[in-house]
Amino acid sequence: MKTHLFAVMTITTVLAMTAAARATGLDTDTAILPPDGEYVSQQQYFEYTVPGLGAVTVQSPVLSRPYPGAIQQSIGTDEREIFDAMLLGVEIGQGLGLVQLTGPVEVMTTDRLLSTAGRFDAEIISASFTGNVGGMSITLREDPQRQSSGQTDITDLGGGLYHIDSFFDVFTELSIDGGAWITSNSSVRMTLVPEPATLGLLVLGGLTLLKRRLRIPDVL
Repeated sequence: MKTHLFAVMTITTVLAMTAAARATGLDTDTAILPPDGEYVSQQQYFEYTVPGLGAVTVQSPVLSRPYPGAIQQSIGTDEREIFDAMLLGVEIGQGLGLVQLTGPVEVMTTDRLLSTAGRFDAEIISASFTGNVGGMSITLREDPQRQSSGQTDITDLGGGLYHIDSFFDVFTELSIDGGAWITSNSSVRMTLVPEPATLGLLVLGGLTLLKRRLRIPDVL
């Protein structure tokens, strides 16, 4: 039991250290989009009402680029950014488990080609993530019937450095084992943060799973 409690204390300490570093925005040496960070939801979560199953939620969602490289396409003065990404989260509803889905994302940034720095309207025009959660095949995609719009603000700090603030209000749909698409109950605001957010999510998920397995009271 002492070993288990030590593990919980260690996870909690790492989580606290990670949370302290989750300031929004990103300092970087390039203004190329997409930014080299992660999009997280600080307080919201994806929620679906699935017939026969009830409420299914994905808490602490993180949108991260697991693979290097992205494609930028010019469309008039706008720019389309195409890249592969990973969606991480903690599923609560029909059992508890870590969610790890991967797939392509396309973002349109309005008037991006007019200047390097500035405030740009943006929209996730498509995204589709697939994977396996609790023995079920899961697909979570950007809702094609609703706009997942946002904004990207790039500030030139001088000396080849930039600060980027960015967010998207994301609408999604969920399909389980190839079934019908279930729309999310509301949008979720995803905000750009530095990359350590992924560690925070995984630590949080590990802590929750460990507490459940050991039946430790929820006092942390």
